[in-house]
Amino acid sequence: MDKSHCAGCHDDVYNHGLGGATECWSLKSAEVLTRYAIGTWTAPTQPGAYTEVRKPSCYGRTGTHYHDRLPDFVRREDVIWLSKTGGSR
Repeated sequence: MDKSHCAGCHDDVYNHGLGGATECWSLKSAEVLTRYAIGTWTAPTQPGAYTEVRKPSCYGRTGTHYHDRLPDFVRREDVIWLSKTGGSR
């Protein structure tokens, strides 16, 4: 994985020299995965609450939470899939 996948992550600042760092400490072990994003204040039972995304395993962004799998109560038809937004599944 390269640093281009880190854009928008709250730790990406370390890839740009914050505190003298040359890269984020998670970069070497990170993997780009299919994950499911939900906003902090979004009700998880709301249709469309989760969006399928491709993000690094360590990716974090204020106001959004990323899950490696959908909770059991989420119906597949209520997820916004990458294939519907121009990405690939």
